This record gives sequence, structure tokens and C-alpha cells, in this order.
Amino acid sequence: MSYTGTLIDPPAVFLRPRPLASHPSSFILLPLLPKKSPPKSLPAEVWSKVLAYVFAGDGLEKLEVRQRRMACKFNWRTAFVCKSWMDIALPLLYAHVNIFALSSLEKFVSYLYTSDQKWDSIRRIPYSTPGRWVQSLDISEITFLKPEALYIDSLLTKLFPLLPFLNRLTLHIHLAMSNRALETLLFKDGVERLQSLKGLKVSPLQVGTYVPDMYDPLIELLRCCPSIEELELASPDDEATHQYYAYTLEPDMPAPSAPPLRLSRLRSLALVTIPLSPLFSSLLNASLPSLHHLMVTPYDDSVSSPTSKLLAQHGSHLTTLHVNTPKHWPTVPQPSQSRILLDSPALKHLSLEYPLPMLVMPPGSTHPLQILTIPRPNIRFFRDLEYLLPRLPQLRAVQLKNVKWLGRAVSGRALEAGVQGEMREWRRRLGRRGVRLLDGDWRDPE
Repeated sequence: MSYTGTLIDPPAVFLRPRPLASHPSSFILLPLLPKKSPPKSLPAEVWSKVLAYVFAGDGLEKLEVRQRRMACKFNWRTAFVCKSWMDIALPLLYAHVNIFALSSLEKFVSYLYTSDQKWDSIRRIPYSTPGRWVQSLDISEITFLKPEALYIDSLLTKLFPLLPFLNRLTLHIHLAMSNRALETLLFKDGVERLQSLKGLKVSPLQVGTYVPDMYDPLIELLRCCPSIEELELASPDDEATHQYYAYTLEPDMPAPSAPPLRLSRLRSLALVTIPLSPLFSSLLNASLPSLHHLMVTPYDDSVSSPTSKLLAQHGSHLTTLHVNTPKHWPTVPQPSQSRILLDSPALKHLSLEYPLPMLVMPPGSTHPLQILTIPRPNIRFFRDLEYLLPRLPQLRAVQLKNVKWLGRAVSGRALEAGVQGEMREWRRRLGRRGVRLLDGDWRDPE
């Protein structure tokens, strides 16, 4: 007996509806659809771009704290959907780290330190993972008690040497870093890659410890960061700190003998309640050719004040200037004339606080100012502004950041009374010159 076999591709499927019959019959099952081709696998580079778009690490800082927490949890859950995603997703997740709790910071530091201890010298890459993946670290929203500040400082001292490719660091504004933590950041590998340093609280000097040209780790850190683009510094806003710097340092203190700072890429600088100090003097004498955005707290509105000298030195290229005065400071009854517009000829946006200065400009000159922001309506300032309007041909908007327009549901008398009445009067008079009056939400009533 011979058998004839036929090879069928794909293999045929036979149906036997009555397998127990004496003469069972078979029916061949014919495919109605073409053979499905196997799915093509995407390369790792494509998956990396897809996950990077989903995680959107650079966009987290624009969200509120609650939304940022939820986004971080969602990103970590997404990484565990598929095992093949782990090798691609983990470097992206560790690239932008946001920490909101002290326990999370403790676990993060412990994991990085343990991984670094297990890293052997046989590997070709000298830096351990996941420490070398971290590019930005944000602990600005971390919650802690005052006695826990020293513990956080110790954790940061242990963490900084493990982050060789860190380029963005955002600290908590109420956390004062010790010199020990600053030195670990100063002497770590890759400190020259640092591009953004925000929320750094400057510790005040102890009384009687200041000597000219004394070693300051923060100044040395800035000297080692030629690529820094954003810098935000703050000091304790208390009376003891201000009185110490006022009575210890001379107003016309000489420039330090050390070479001046050269921060050629610095474009945004914030000095919040920074009094006259060695740090302020170093920034005053530094080379800042790319500085375009400045936030400063003025301690005196006189021409010889440190703030006026800072504007005279670095105001030629400024496009945005925010004068930040704490609300609990005493108000000067008669503010003096200000040279802000003269010292900043390229200024586009000027934000002022109380006491509102008297802006002056020489007759016949013009200024390219486009947006002016003040807290609330002020009759004296409005008279000065009306006098300057012919010299501000590009002014397009005046913002009142601490007030808002009332809705149309309010009665007409209420809209014409109090602050709302002043705002509407301002709006009429400014509208004649093509200037809009906006509230704190950048809204126009119409």
C-alpha cells in the first residue's frame, strides 16, 4: 500500500463532523482571509521617542504640585506595562526626578548609593546607573519640618557625587545648604555641566567672621559653572541678617582681588532679599553679557544703592526686570527718582512693587518698554505715567497684578466705586493712547 502526501502551506485543517461513523467523511477548511503577516517590531530608538513624549519630563515643571505628583505616578506605572519597556523607560524616568517627600528622597539616595557600591571597575563606563541617568533634580516641593533640615542636607551631601551628568538643580527655597553640601557639589565630577541652579538659600555669615577675600564655596561653585544659564538665590529675610550686612560691610566695599566671575551664558538671574555681601559684590563685578532677565530686591532706592549699581553695570541688555519687595517691609513715604529706564535701554517688561518709584527720562528721548506691571492703582504713579506716555511709544499694556476685573453680573454702581472705579478710569484714559489695562490674570473686561 502506498501513500501519497501533499505538502500544503499553510497546513490544511480537516473537519470530521461524524468521526464514529463506519465511513467518516472529512471536509477541508479553506481560509477566507489571507495569511496574516507577523507584526513588525519597532526599533528601540522609536520606542524611546514615544515614551519620552508620553513622559514629557521638561513639561512637568509647568504643572501644579498635585498634577505633577499624579503625572510622576502615571509615568512610573507606564514603565511596568511591558517588560521590554523597562530598559528603555528607566533612563527616561530617572532623567527628570521630582521628589515630594522626605521618605522618597531617603529611598532615592539609598538606592543610588547602593547601586554605586555594586558598580565594579570591569565595566567600560566609570559612572554607575541610575545615577548617571539623572539630568535634573527638583526638590522644591518637598515637605519637611525644621529639625529635618540637617538630615536633608546630609542626604544631599551623599547624593551630589553620584550625579555626574546633573545639569538642572532646583532646591527648596527654605532649605539653607551647608558649606559641606556646597563643596560636594563643587568638587563632584561634571559640575561644569550645571546649567540651572534655583532655590538656593544663602546662609548668612556669623558676626565677626567676615574677612576680605575669604573663601566662599558658593562663589567658587559659580566660578566652576561657565555654562550656567539660570541662577536663583535667596537669603533669610530677617532683621538680624540685614542689620549685620548693613553694619559689617562698607557700602563702597572694594572689588575682591580674585578674578571676576565669567558667566557668559547666564540669561536669568534672581536675587531675592540678597543684601550687600561678598556674593552680591562678586555678581556686581562679574561678566554677564547674556543677562536678559533679572529679579532683584532693592534695599534702598537711592542712586548709590547696590541695586542701582547692579542695574548700571548689567542693565544694558535686560529685557525683563522684576523688582521684588516683600510685603512686610516698611513703605517709603516719598520714593526718590529712579534711573531704571535709563540704565535698561532695551527693557520690554518692567514689574514694580511698592514703593513705586518715580520713573524719569530725559526730554526728547524714547524707550521701547512694552509691558508695565504694578500691584494696584496709584494716583501719584498714574500722573507720572501719563507724563511719560509720549516717550513710551511701544507701550501696549499696563497690568495690575493684585486685582481682578469684576464680572458683568455686578451692578453698574459697584463697578464705578472703589478700586474698580479707578481701574475703569485708568482704562478710559490709557485706551486713548492704545494702551490696554489688564488685571492679575492678564484679562481685559471686554
